Amino acid sequence: MRHGHRTPSIALVLGAALASVHASAGLATAELRAACTEQEPQDELEDKLPPKLKAWPKPKSQAELKDRIARLRQDRSEEVAAEAHAALISMGPSAAPLLIRSLGKEKSKDARERIRSALASILDQQHSRLIAEFFNDKSIDVRVWALITVSRTPDPGLQKTVLGHWKALAKRGDKAEEIERYAAGLCLLSIEDPQGLEPVVSATISHWKERAAQIRGVLNGLRSAALDKALLGHLKATDRKQQSAALRLIAAGGTPATLSAVAPFLDSGDPTLRIDAINACRVLVAGEPPLDRIPVFEAIELAKAWKARL
Repeated sequence: MRHGHRTPSIALVLGAALASVHASAGLATAELRAACTEQEPQDELEDKLPPKLKAWPKPKSQAELKDRIARLRQDRSEEVAAEAHAALISMGPSAAPLLIRSLGKEKSKDARERIRSALASILDQQHSRLIAEFFNDKSIDVRVWALITVSRTPDPGLQKTVLGHWKALAKRGDKAEEIERYAAGLCLLSIEDPQGLEPVVSATISHWKERAAQIRGVLNGLRSAALDKALLGHLKATDRKQQSAALRLIAAGGTPATLSAVAPFLDSGDPTLRIDAINACRVLVAGEPPLDRIPVFEAIELAKAWKARL
């Protein structure tokens, strides 16, 4: 005991960091509206950001770092893990290389989540090129983490690296795991390469429930005319699942320029497509987060209201 001080629950300590790993669909209205209408050109944004780092900083104590990571990985005590999380944050990016290696070795799903949470708390766009060095790691958990993390901080300087990884996946064919193709797809979209849309559409169709927050979190930072064009191409499909996926991705990463193509789906006889269209309008017009469930009769009334508003 330390003078009666009680360590906060890990749920509280890790809350903010977990939000960055699983980007919330419930973005603040003002932030979401800004993302839809005020995206800066990527080259201008790059000029305003700190320079990319070329090497990881060294930890002050390798022994202490190993001890804190070991404590973070323990499933026995929330209190111990919370203390380790806080200590690792205080160490900053110097803790990243060993945390990443631990991610590749860890078998516990909950412990991997805690490691990803710690990494999300200490890394930012300055580290994107160092993170990209893990695209070819032997652990698929590390590869997927690296691809998705880089996709959250678009870096045009990584175009060759991202394309190279995508080509390597293509050569592996069916041996390449779906989740890595999906993560690489997000990374391709972050460099404005429309090749990435196909695996993201497939994931939206097959894994929307578990990946919706992540897809929304990544695509919200990638809104552009180029992504609009690719999404509208998928919206023209005759397959209902493809149309639904396109509408969901338009809400996640489209701009108001897509609304004329979205509007006809407000009249759809398919309840799912109608709700997807309503959500696209909520995000792109009102800057409000999408609703995962809308009762049928309420959806009919909302569709009428949006038709009158557009």
